[in-house]
Amino acid sequence: MISRFRENVEQYPYLYRRLHWETGMIGQVLYLEAEAHGMSGTGMGCFFDDFTHEILGLSDNTFQDLYHFSIGKPVEDKRLITLPPYHHLGNG
Repeated sequence: MISRFRENVEQYPYLYRRLHWETGMIGQVLYLEAEAHGMSGTGMGCFFDDFTHEILGLSDNTFQDLYHFSIGKPVEDKRLITLPPYHHLGNG
């Protein structure tokens, strides 16, 4: 998710927090929509922002990459074990 950034934040500093909140809300909707369509999703924050800026030719923070999200079919990893919550406490 890419946002018009620098101008917004310079004029209205509170928008820094708001822009990140909005991308989180969009991410929550994407999680729900993916599940509703038999798929899964994952939000990746913005670990690839520098790389994304480079690919898109963004040289400053006029626009800012705020959040990445991926949607796809789930694949169960048989190497992982899923245990019920508080299994270590036993039945007592």
